[in-house]
Amino acid sequence: MDNNLEQQIYNARRRTLRIVLVLSFIGSGVSFLSNLMTGAILPFAKTMYEAGTMTFPNEMTVYVEELLETPRSFFFSSALLYGLSLTGAILMWNLKKSGFHLYTLAQLLILLITLLFLGREHVALGNIMFTLLFIIYYYIAMRNLGVFDRAVAPEAIAEEEDSKND
Repeated sequence: MDNNLEQQIYNARRRTLRIVLVLSFIGSGVSFLSNLMTGAILPFAKTMYEAGTMTFPNEMTVYVEELLETPRSFFFSSALLYGLSLTGAILMWNLKKSGFHLYTLAQLLILLITLLFLGREHVALGNIMFTLLFIIYYYIAMRNLGVFDRAVAPEAIAEEEDSKND
């Protein structure tokens, strides 16, 4: 195959990977912040709810009470794992193999701690499906970019690409 065509295919695959990684940045970033904030304000919210200064419609009461009874450690553990997931996505952006492994481990542990803390009814099939879909996609994309095959550092690959584009 023509070297220029190979480079165009490589660049298209990398661009596609980056588009999907943006979704992971958004999902993991928002989840990191929301779990961190929920864990931080949970005691205050519980006190306000018990004092009656914070009220909700009757149909939401069951959900609010369940949320307020969730251990803070669940939210802080989730925040930590989403932070690791975000870090893994950033590393994958830079074509680091370790990013894929960190992302995969964090995402699977998120499912596991949800199961352990909240029970089976809170582990949605959709969450499992999206987690597996993203992991499979990242594996295929990273493999197609040669990340798992190369002993060369991604920085050297990027420099090589830049020199070819000049």
